[in-house]
Amino acid sequence: MMESVFLALLFTCLNLTVLLAAQTQLIGSHQPIVALVGDDVLLPCHLEPAVSATYETVVWSKAGLETKYVHYHQDGRLLFEKQDPSYFLRTRLFRDEMLSGNVSMKIFSVKLSDAGTYKCSLPAMKKEAEVELIVGQSDVIGSDQPVKVLVSDDIILPCHLEPPLDVTTLSVEWRRGPALVHVYRNRRNDPVSQDQNFKGRTSLFQDEMTRGNISLKLTDVNE
Repeated sequence: MMESVFLALLFTCLNLTVLLAAQTQLIGSHQPIVALVGDDVLLPCHLEPAVSATYETVVWSKAGLETKYVHYHQDGRLLFEKQDPSYFLRTRLFRDEMLSGNVSMKIFSVKLSDAGTYKCSLPAMKKEAEVELIVGQSDVIGSDQPVKVLVSDDIILPCHLEPPLDVTTLSVEWRRGPALVHVYRNRRNDPVSQDQNFKGRTSLFQDEMTRGNISLKLTDVNE
């Protein structure tokens, strides 16, 4: 009797596991990810609903790489022998977040040749998703003349990318010496990282960031 109950519970668990795997989707990015040459960039990919990918083989590949992979994660580690040499020591997964289904990949020191369509796949689960990476080579242009303002006035500090490039997926930092005047990352402002003296007094023109405008507005200027 006990053996029958145990077998019934086992089959129920197996059925639930199979059902959950069938319902789970691997999600990449519906929008291209943009990076500048020399930046680090995150290519997002996760399981939804969130299930553990800790023991899964995770394969990142890219169109045009015929015999090697961008990143081949198996048995808890990167298999360097399967990795394309151009990505050596430039990729990583977030192993502590794989338990919650995060299989995103970070690429360090982006090159122009990194641009293209990437595929994230979990072979055992027969799941895959794509992420497009656009790599730009733009200069950051400020003002070649001092910007003058009176105390307590508002001021715009001009800055843009030339040629123009959509920067909505990039991180933007404005600094005054070591102080962080304004921080923008993950598509939103990050006031937590901002210097206390500038809180509530800075903003970017987010509707113009698609055209490379990263100018800063500073209100109530003080000395």
